[in-house]
Amino acid sequence: MSEDVSAFLASKKEEDPAEEVENPEEEVKGDWKAVDLPEVEVVTGEENTDLIFKTRGKLYRWAEEQWKERGTGDVKLIRNKETKRVSLVMRQDNTKKVVANFILEEEPLCNLVPHAGSDKAWLWIAHDFSEGERQRTKFAMRLGTPEKSQEFKKAFDDARHFNHCVRSGLECAEAPVIVEEATN
Repeated sequence: MSEDVSAFLASKKEEDPAEEVENPEEEVKGDWKAVDLPEVEVVTGEENTDLIFKTRGKLYRWAEEQWKERGTGDVKLIRNKETKRVSLVMRQDNTKKVVANFILEEEPLCNLVPHAGSDKAWLWIAHDFSEGERQRTKFAMRLGTPEKSQEFKKAFDDARHFNHCVRSGLECAEAPVIVEEATN
């Protein structure tokens, strides 16, 4: 083994202090070619829906006897164009992983309750499909301001009422559609 170390050390060239030190910020020159990538159509599952409400929030899920953070991102209430039912969908900011996906249902599900006396947080239970299968889940969400929290509650409760009307065959005014700006 000492022979290997000796050979390694012998092969190492002594550095000449007069040699020019490379500048790490210097531009690397070369014949670089741009790679053409084909455009790929991304299917989100939201193509046949209308956006009726959107805000930012931080979502938590009750699991293993404690609150676990699910993610921070855009919380959307979307209405299916065919069935007319409203769902809540939330994706994490960076990964775009779905962390909440459920249809707003009647009590005892999807009943917003203030969380620990906070004016910016809500609790509810829903049949969530974010993991690929239906699972009864207890959620908590914290929103940025008390005003945003009240806007969320009103939109959430209005959507629950709208879904009740759709299931019962009653007439109910639809929430206006929000046009979302495209992001790159």
